[in-house]
Amino acid sequence: MKEKLQRFMWGRYGIDRLNRFLLAGAFLFMILSMTGVGFFYAVATVVMVYAYFRIFSRNIDKRASENQWYLNKTYKLRTAVY
Repeated sequence: MKEKLQRFMWGRYGIDRLNRFLLAGAFLFMILSMTGVGFFYAVATVVMVYAYFRIFSRNIDKRASENQWYLNKTYKLRTAVY
């Protein structure tokens, strides 16, 4: 089973920092949707679909540039020392 998954993912982008952020955000919106506001559920679904699109994408250059943009935008926040 593990081998089949590895073969399926061959040539696909996979998970990076931006995907982790998107999936965490989708999870947060999913939790917020439990308040009864349907808007949060819709946002969570859209974000999750986009994250999985990025994971299974074969356009590795485009996904890597999106991740690099995210890393550049969050550099100061990630390297801040308290």
